[in-house]
Amino acid sequence: MRSFKRRFKYSLATTRCGVLSFAFATTAFANIESHPAVGSTVVDFLDFNCYECHNDVEKKGGLDLTNLPFNPDDSQSMSLWSLVHDKVAHREMPPKEDLWPEEKERSDFLTVFEQTMHDESAKRLNDFGRVRSRRLNRTEYENTLHDLLGVDIPIKSFLPDDPSQDGFSNIAESQQISHHLLQKYLEAIDISLDEAFHRAQYTSPRYSRVFHPEEVTWNLETKVNGRGPLLHEGHALSYLSTGNYQGRMAPTEVDESGWYRITIRAKAHNPPPGRGVWTQIRTGVAAASAPLLYWAGYFEAKEEPQDFTFETWMQKGHKLEVRPGDHTLGIISVKLLNDHSAPQTDAPAVAMESIKMERIHKGMSQRELKHRLFDDLVFENGVLHSKQPNDDLDRLMTRFAGFAFRRSVTEAEIAPYLAFARSRLESGADLKDALKSGYRALLSSPRFLYFTEHAGKIDDFSLASRLSYFLWSTMPDEALLSLAEKGRLSEPAILKQQVNRLLEHPQASSFVKNFTDDWLNLKEIDFTTPDTKLYPEFDLILKHSMLGETRAFLQELIKDDLSITHIIDSDFAMLNERLAQHYGIQGFSGSGFQKTRLSQQDPRGGIITHGSVLKVTASGTTTSPVIRGVWLLERILGEHISPPPDDIPAVEPDIRGAVSIRDQLEKHRSTQSCMPCHQKIDPPGFALESYDVIGGWRQNYRALPEKGSWKTGPAVNPSYHLSNGKSFADIEGFKALILEHPEKIAKNLVEKVLTYATGASIVFADRREIAQIVSDLEESNYGFRSLIHACVQSSIFQSK
Repeated sequence: MRSFKRRFKYSLATTRCGVLSFAFATTAFANIESHPAVGSTVVDFLDFNCYECHNDVEKKGGLDLTNLPFNPDDSQSMSLWSLVHDKVAHREMPPKEDLWPEEKERSDFLTVFEQTMHDESAKRLNDFGRVRSRRLNRTEYENTLHDLLGVDIPIKSFLPDDPSQDGFSNIAESQQISHHLLQKYLEAIDISLDEAFHRAQYTSPRYSRVFHPEEVTWNLETKVNGRGPLLHEGHALSYLSTGNYQGRMAPTEVDESGWYRITIRAKAHNPPPGRGVWTQIRTGVAAASAPLLYWAGYFEAKEEPQDFTFETWMQKGHKLEVRPGDHTLGIISVKLLNDHSAPQTDAPAVAMESIKMERIHKGMSQRELKHRLFDDLVFENGVLHSKQPNDDLDRLMTRFAGFAFRRSVTEAEIAPYLAFARSRLESGADLKDALKSGYRALLSSPRFLYFTEHAGKIDDFSLASRLSYFLWSTMPDEALLSLAEKGRLSEPAILKQQVNRLLEHPQASSFVKNFTDDWLNLKEIDFTTPDTKLYPEFDLILKHSMLGETRAFLQELIKDDLSITHIIDSDFAMLNERLAQHYGIQGFSGSGFQKTRLSQQDPRGGIITHGSVLKVTASGTTTSPVIRGVWLLERILGEHISPPPDDIPAVEPDIRGAVSIRDQLEKHRSTQSCMPCHQKIDPPGFALESYDVIGGWRQNYRALPEKGSWKTGPAVNPSYHLSNGKSFADIEGFKALILEHPEKIAKNLVEKVLTYATGASIVFADRREIAQIVSDLEESNYGFRSLIHACVQSSIFQSK
C-alpha cells in the first residue's frame, strides 16, 4: 500500500498530462533496465523516492536520474550512481521534508544496489585492472633519469605540468600523450644522455672559492659591488630594506650552470631580544633586466657565528643575494644603505664572516657512471675499447634495458632495440656512438615511460616499481630488483621489511613532499600572494617555514606510527623559531624544526591548523568558510562536494569590513538549492575562521581602509553546528566532534594513500577491502606507518 502511495504522490506532483507521466516512467525504466544486473528493487526505489526531483524537467542539483544510464564501462556514470548510493546510505536523500522511505525499503535498496555496484565494478577490475596505462609523471620522470644516468640536470622545466584527478598528478586516467609532450621527452632524453656521456669522459675542473667580506661588500668610493652588503668591523652586513636586490654579491657570479654547495659563516647583528635574524638566500641575475630570483634556502643567524650550508642549482651568470627576510624585524630605508650609515643604527642585520662556494655533482661519481654505462669496458679519451664490439653492444644494451625497463627483459623484448643499435655500428659508428643511440631508443620506449602491469595480481617486478615510486618517486634500487628477480618481494614479511627500509631512507622525504603537495594542495601555496597592507608580516621565510612544518609533522607521524587523528588535533607541533613567533607560542628554543609541546591555551595542533593549509585555502585578502569548508570535507574527511549550479553567484567577502561573511552566507543559504551543501560546508569553514589568510590567530577580521594600513574589523564568530545538529563554540569544539569518528579520517587517508600509490582513483569494488583495512587499523589506533603497511599489503596495491 505504501509503495502505491509513493508512486501516486510522484505521479500527482509531476504529471501535467497522462502522456508526460508515462514518458517519464518508460524512459527511466528503459535506461536503467538496459543493464541486466539492475533489478526491480533498485528501479522501484528510484521511482518512488528519487525521480520526483531528479528528472529531465526538475533536474535538482543538476542531476537527471531518469536519463542516466547504468554503464559500468563509463567512470562518470558509475561515479554518479555511487553518489546516489552514498546519499541514500548517509540519509541525505531523499530530503527529510519529503516522505521518507520505510527502513526496510531503504535497507533492501542499499543491500541490492551495493551488491550490484560491487559486482559490476569487480568485473571491470578483473578484465582491465584498476590502473589503465600509467606513465611516469614529470617528477618521477626527472628522478628516474637522474638515478638511471647519474645526472643532476633539472629536467622538469622541459616538461609541461601534469593534469590532476582526485587531487593527484599521477592518475593514469587523466594522463595524455601528445606530439608536443613526446618531443619534450626526447629533448630531455638527449640532454640527459649527452650530459652522462660527457661526464663519463671528462672530469670537470673543481671550482671552490672562499669570499671574504672585503670582496663582496659595496665600495662607496669605487661603486664596486653596488647594492651589496656593507663592510663593518670585518663583517659583511646585509639589511632588510625597501630596495630591490639589496644584498646581492657580484663576485659570486658563476660561469657554469650546475649545482653548488654554499656555506655561509654568519651571526646576527643587533638581533631583537631573545631572537635571531632570519636570512634568505636567493640566486639570479639580480638586476632590473632580469628580475626573477630563485629560492636557495634560509637560516636563522644568532649571536654566535655558525656555518650554514645549502645546495642549490645556479644558472650561468647568476649570483647570490643574501639578506634578512623576516618582515617582523622592520625594514630600513634605502637611504641608510646608500650613504652607508646603516651600521650606525640599531637595525638588525646578518653579519657574514665568509662565503664558500663549491661546484658539486649530485649524481653518480665518474667511476660509478662509467660502470652504469659501460660495465667493465675501458673508456678513455672518448674511446670505448672492445675486442668484440658486437657482443659487447648486445650485452650492454640488454644490461641497460634491465635498469631502464625496471625488470628482466626477454630476447624478444630487446630484439628490435638491438637491431637498431647494430645498424648504427654496421653503418660506421663507433661502439660508443652506437651504444648511445641504442640507449636513446630504450629511453624512448613505452617500456621506460610506462609502468608494465597486466590485469590481476602484478608480478614482483611491477610490485618493486609500484613500491619505489610510491615511497621514493623514482625507479627501484638494486635491493628491490634483486628480490623481484628471486620472486620473493611479494612475500608479506619481506614486503613489510622493504617498506620499513624505504621509509627510513632519506629519500622517503620525496613521498612526504609529493604526497602532501597533492593531498593537501600545498603545490598551490604560491597561487595567491597576501596583500602587503593587510598582512605586512608575511614573507618568504614564513611561507617556507609553513611548508617545512607540515612535512616535518607528517614525517613524525610516520616515524613513530602516530595516530592519523593528529591530522585533526595534536598535543605537539613541529616548529622553528619563525613559526613559533608567528603563532604566538612561547618558550621555543633550538634551531631548525623542533617537536614542540603545545599547552591547552595554544590554539594549534593538527594539520588543519597549519599555516600552510590555511594559506592555501585563502585568497590574498580574505578567508572564505566555503573554500576552507570544501577543502576540509574533501581532503580530510573524504566527503565529495558537488560544484555549485552555474546560476549561483560566488560569495565575495567584503574586505572593507562593512558586512561579515556570516551575514553574507546566511543570505546565500536561504536559496533552496544552496542549503543542502552549505549545511555540510559551513560548519568546518566557520570553525577555521579564527585563522587569518596567513594562518595567524585572530579575534577580529582585518579591514582595509581607503588609505593607510589595515584596521580592526568585525569580531570573528567561529561557532556553528554540524549537519547532525551538534553545536560547537570554536575550533577546539569542532575538533572534538570530528574526533568522535576517527574511522572516517582513517578511511579517507587510506583512500588517498592508495590513490597516490597506485595511480588510480578508488572504485566501488575497492570499498569492502578499504573498510576491512580501516577496521583492522583500529588495533594500532590508526597509526600512519601501520596504515602505509596495510595499504601495501592489500590486494588493491598488489593488483593492476
